[in-house]
Amino acid sequence: MSRLSRLGGALPLLAAHRNARLRSTALLFLVSAAPWAQAQTIVPNPYLNTQLTPWTAFVSAAPDPVGSGTAPAWAATPDLDNNPASGSALVNFNAMASAVNAASGIAQCVDFAAPTSVTFYNYGMAFRAPPAMATDGSLAATVEVRLFSGAGCSGFLSGGSQGQVLSAAQVTNGTWYTLRDTSFVPLDSPVMAASAQVRGYLRQTASPTQTDYPINFDQFVLVLNSTTPVSLMHFDVN
Repeated sequence: MSRLSRLGGALPLLAAHRNARLRSTALLFLVSAAPWAQAQTIVPNPYLNTQLTPWTAFVSAAPDPVGSGTAPAWAATPDLDNNPASGSALVNFNAMASAVNAASGIAQCVDFAAPTSVTFYNYGMAFRAPPAMATDGSLAATVEVRLFSGAGCSGFLSGGSQGQVLSAAQVTNGTWYTLRDTSFVPLDSPVMAASAQVRGYLRQTASPTQTDYPINFDQFVLVLNSTTPVSLMHFDVN
């Protein structure tokens, strides 16, 4: 099975395994006007403030289907909070050059201040499909977090992902949504982890109807051993 989570359908709970260690769920929420309770995410530059760094390009590679797309870039607009001092990450997936389960997006490795016993964690991100983008169900927006025993994301332990197929019935263009799981339990919990890789990407799910699929990602969440989610403040339709 591919290292990438295999997600499909609209909103049902799904599960996938890689060596019984990588699990996935599909939970989609409209970003509402009411704030989440406040907690501290450990992801550097989670709100994409003024730049993409330290996020880098993530593209699936062999033995998985090889992904393709324009290099991700920082975008001043749109921003989930409509904050002129912030922004988002723009990912453009070249679907015609990729196969089913290929992926392209952004990622970063987060080293913990010290090795940490992780019983569970909550994670998520917000995504927005631009008004000009076709929501034909050929792609899924996905957030994934993997735990590692060593610094620099070495020694894979366990991980989970959440994704939503971009179909017209489930996703409205120009609207921010968030994918999240506030109580993900790693396999063999608790595990002693020293780092985590956080990914936001588009994954091809079916034959596409257009060549390029741009999408914006914002407000990445990773909180260890706490169910209190980071606040996502605003709902916006342009």
